[in-house]
Amino acid sequence: MSQLLSGRNSPGCAGPTNFHSGIFGMPLLALVLTAFVTGIIAADYGPALPLPLLWPSALAAFWFPLRHTRAGLPLLLGLCVVLAWVQYQRQLTPPLSAHHVSRLANNYEHTIEGRIREIQRGDSLRIDLEAEHLFTGRSATPLSGRLRLFTGAGEADLRVGQRIRFRGRLRLPEPFGTPGEFNYPRYLANRKIFATVYVDRAERIVPLAENGSPTLNQRISALRRHTGKRIDEAVGNERSPLVRALVIGDRQLKPELRRQLSHSGLSHLFALSGLHLGLLGLFLYLIGNCLYRRSEILLLMAPPGRLLPLLLLPPLWFYLQLSGNALSTQRAFFMAVMAALLLFLGRRTRPLQTLMAVALLLLCGSPLVFFEPAWQLSMAGVAGILVFLPACQDRLAKFPRWCRRPCEMAATTLAATLATAPVILGHFHLLAPAGLLANLLAVPLIGFGAVPLGLAGALVDPLFPVFGTILYRLCGSFCEAALQSGELVTRVPWLAPRTLYLAPRQLLGTALLSLFLLLLPRPGPRRRLFLPLVLLLVPLLLLPARSPRTLTLTALSVGHGDALLLSCPERGHYLIDGGGFYGSSFDVGARLVAPALARLGVRSLEAVVLTHDHPDHRLGLVEILNHYPVKAFWSGLAFAELHGDLREPLLRRGIPHRTFEPGWTLLDRNETGSLALHTPCQRQTRVNDRSLALYLHRGQGGLLLTGDLELQGVIDLLENPPQGPVTLLQIPHHGSRHSEPWRLVAALQPEQVFASTGRYNKYGLPHDEVIAILREHDHALHHTGKDGTLRFRNDGDGWRLQRWQKGLFR
Repeated sequence: MSQLLSGRNSPGCAGPTNFHSGIFGMPLLALVLTAFVTGIIAADYGPALPLPLLWPSALAAFWFPLRHTRAGLPLLLGLCVVLAWVQYQRQLTPPLSAHHVSRLANNYEHTIEGRIREIQRGDSLRIDLEAEHLFTGRSATPLSGRLRLFTGAGEADLRVGQRIRFRGRLRLPEPFGTPGEFNYPRYLANRKIFATVYVDRAERIVPLAENGSPTLNQRISALRRHTGKRIDEAVGNERSPLVRALVIGDRQLKPELRRQLSHSGLSHLFALSGLHLGLLGLFLYLIGNCLYRRSEILLLMAPPGRLLPLLLLPPLWFYLQLSGNALSTQRAFFMAVMAALLLFLGRRTRPLQTLMAVALLLLCGSPLVFFEPAWQLSMAGVAGILVFLPACQDRLAKFPRWCRRPCEMAATTLAATLATAPVILGHFHLLAPAGLLANLLAVPLIGFGAVPLGLAGALVDPLFPVFGTILYRLCGSFCEAALQSGELVTRVPWLAPRTLYLAPRQLLGTALLSLFLLLLPRPGPRRRLFLPLVLLLVPLLLLPARSPRTLTLTALSVGHGDALLLSCPERGHYLIDGGGFYGSSFDVGARLVAPALARLGVRSLEAVVLTHDHPDHRLGLVEILNHYPVKAFWSGLAFAELHGDLREPLLRRGIPHRTFEPGWTLLDRNETGSLALHTPCQRQTRVNDRSLALYLHRGQGGLLLTGDLELQGVIDLLENPPQGPVTLLQIPHHGSRHSEPWRLVAALQPEQVFASTGRYNKYGLPHDEVIAILREHDHALHHTGKDGTLRFRNDGDGWRLQRWQKGLFR
């Protein structure tokens, strides 16, 4: 590793072609890191390797005797790719013991005892725990493995390290199976969690009495909890979440406060990171340096700049644990460890190489961390500063001293913003230009005001509570000033935040644009990259989106609800319903539908169709109408009858609203086919029977989408069927037997049938009777609850079904 950091010749890279310089002038460390990341990404999309230990062993055996030849470097990089692939695979699906808690995910209730590792409080409790025992009657069986527990209503006085007992059904974490969604099973696997459980009330969790002395982690957790309570008492309810976030890394912020911070670009200041650890390290170094120079023994042993950084690592590690051990703080701590070792050994290296070494070490230990937004933001922000700032400092050296520091701060903010913008757009779909200006005001307030005051308060409070209270309140005042300055900046029209759902091509163009701007100030041979980057940027960012090439219907997996994307050549894209959950705060539109549209390359919608006004069809459309380019909104309801959440964006954005007369309405006809809409009477007794039906005829085939029609609606539709063949049929009402969908199948004779359902839905849909009758008609029912997102494509020779698996339709 020291050879990689210093860039010196290494045995695996020497040779007649001087491979120690890498390829195209890239250092070896950068090549190794790139190869490792390539292996992680390939493993995320590719299949699991059979005999995983065989491949790296074979490559290592080939590489070792050839390490001094021209083949040495390619073999080394190939070995890194395979090692990353294997390590990813082992972390995502590790071998589990026979007593692992995840093996209890069998749809039966179990009584489990475990020890709490982490608690997140909000509208409900989220507890990560280490399972210890399974209770069956009076007998107890040992358990191993971690478990995530969710609760419904209620509160419970629980703490980290406490043993608890509860009863519930365990489930294996599974994704919805929708393009662009957050990969929750992978997120849990990175935390070594492979099962979840839900308890409807927090009061049903039984805390158990403790025996023995507390562990170090329990003591740190108790100190963290006590510090949080003291902050609440000193500061008050409004400012205390901000002070808690700065001092102990407690990010339990209210949704409105989170929105305010993200829109002003200040979220990173209240998420403990390298900035906070660096400031703490600076203050400790200044204090330690004064004490160090008073010791003749230490001065004779080594100069302070060589030994003191090592002595500061234990208090920094303690703060890392006290602040919640966040990924960004871990990165900063590991960089501090590496810098301290290099200083002690008298070795010098470039900061960017140190960052790459830390990234490589973290990825070797946990490849899944690569996909964590916090990890990506931390690495990208620091890398951007290290690339951009040195070139700017050379130019700023010519400025007067009084304006040099503010300009350096502005350059640092610009570099971090440019580097993290593609990551923020990709994960959070947010563009916050206010951050460029807001950070110039907020960074000094937080970095040189709130953070020192908060940390000083934590140190002083146990001995002098009065002074601790004063320091906490001053910290809260600085936080409030930073928050208000950010809010003022967001009110400037051209700095207002925007929600953007970018297609993959646009995200790639944004990343290349950020790279271009970061490299722009740097002199030397890197300028040769500018022309290729510009040539790539033009088609990625400026060329319009392509129209669909083939007729495609995509049934998005959004739980128990409908969200269908119809893509027609020469016509564009139509979204029929948007899914949604009854009585849930989970925003299907923002979390599933809009990211799916962006991932599929949909940049605008010809129309959004609401078949009927039920939450599992309407709720997800609110985000689409608020933030997606939509040309029209179709519904069977008059504007005044629409839900207020739909009326507001329609009015604000001027989206035309169209209603239809009862019966069939021909919407479009050309030489390739036609598009028609069937509108039932909107005074039907049952709302489901008011569902619009959409029919598309193209060539020798056609598709019919039926919403949630029940029996009467199905009968009415069959009395006035579509004028053309139906080769693809949506089974109405999620496969309910009360719709008697076999009537449609018998009358229309489709080639394929599908239904939109939710995995483990409480209604038991699709019903077993429906599946059995369809099987008698030689039809296999494809449904999103079992298969995830479905895509039906018609190239003129029938419908071809594909399922969304591991990031691709297969």
